[in-house]
Amino acid sequence: MKDNRHYAERFPLAIYDSRPMPCGETRGYEVHILTREKDRTMAFWALKSFFHYLGERPPLVVHDDGSLSADSFRLFEEHFPGCSVIPAGRADADPRLRESLRSLPLCELWRFRCEFQLAKKLFDFPSFATEPFVVGLDSDILFFRRPSEILECARAAAPFMSSDYQEAYEFDDALIRSADHDFGLVPRLNSGLFGLRTEAFDFAVVESLLRACVEASPARRFQFWRGWLEQTMLAALFSRGGGRHVLDLARYQISSMLIGDQTVSQHFVNDGSRSAFFSWGLRRLDESGFLELVS
Repeated sequence: MKDNRHYAERFPLAIYDSRPMPCGETRGYEVHILTREKDRTMAFWALKSFFHYLGERPPLVVHDDGSLSADSFRLFEEHFPGCSVIPAGRADADPRLRESLRSLPLCELWRFRCEFQLAKKLFDFPSFATEPFVVGLDSDILFFRRPSEILECARAAAPFMSSDYQEAYEFDDALIRSADHDFGLVPRLNSGLFGLRTEAFDFAVVESLLRACVEASPARRFQFWRGWLEQTMLAALFSRGGGRHVLDLARYQISSMLIGDQTVSQHFVNDGSRSAFFSWGLRRLDESGFLELVS
């Protein structure tokens, strides 16, 4: 009998026996993922389940948080032929990224001098994009059905973002107004799964909001980048645009919501539900015969 230990220890490694999934066969949008060595196996499950059910093969860009090993680089390149893997050192030295933040001191501080790797989702994803639309995907998400809404949005370059069960933001509409912006935050968004046009990543807007954060609480000047700041900034950029689509929480689920027949994806966030990625999510994929389909 397969117990939780089986799904936590032995079964996850079976993903490395699945067949390669070539990338770059579909143009117009691309998938970006930021991951670390500790989460590499989760990232493989996230990407393989996403690409399998998506039914298309857009370009893939893997961003290293600084911990990925040479073996991880090799495995990503073997399993996703045609993908780009961006080592942390290469990203830090990239002249385009450096130049884009040169006149934005708080953005530069956050990206290059703070121990907060999630900033790469905000700054590196668009800087290394070669297609006009970016789909961002976290390592702790699994897919169980075809993500039709995501596919439609990606093809039309229409912004989308997943829902959250809580208001996980670092600032509110009042701070946005204090920065002389006239938009409001769409409530309860989560940055684990999103799509934005590359042009929507306006670093000048990010700088103005960071400045407002510091001015509102000077004591936080040297720690403003912690918490949900990356998620709040992506939600702000998403909220500025038109034609946006918020994914249905009943189908694109999060945390400890029960996986059902209509569940498209589940984001096992770090709120105590992370272990369910293995005990619930991988068990569900195993029972559906997913490995046989991709092997």
